[in-house]
Amino acid sequence: MMWRVFCLELRVAFRHSADIASPLWFFLMVITLFPLSIGPEPQLLARIAPGIIQVAALLASLLALERLFRDDLQDGSLEQLMLLPVPLPAV
Repeated sequence: MMWRVFCLELRVAFRHSADIASPLWFFLMVITLFPLSIGPEPQLLARIAPGIIQVAALLASLLALERLFRDDLQDGSLEQLMLLPVPLPAV
């Protein structure tokens, strides 16, 4: 069940390529521009690189978060999921 939902969401995401490109473009810009603002010290950049990558990925995912339930809310399927006779965390 979960695999089918994942495949469906993946197909919907690829239909709207701008929704994928915007967070990806933001991630690449942050990763590229951050070392320019810190300076050319390789030791410092190597030490903070994992944290910067994680923060950039988190911020980029926040850009795509709005689209996560937008289509389901517009077509009414989100309300149908809430009316199921199972607890919401199980949905």
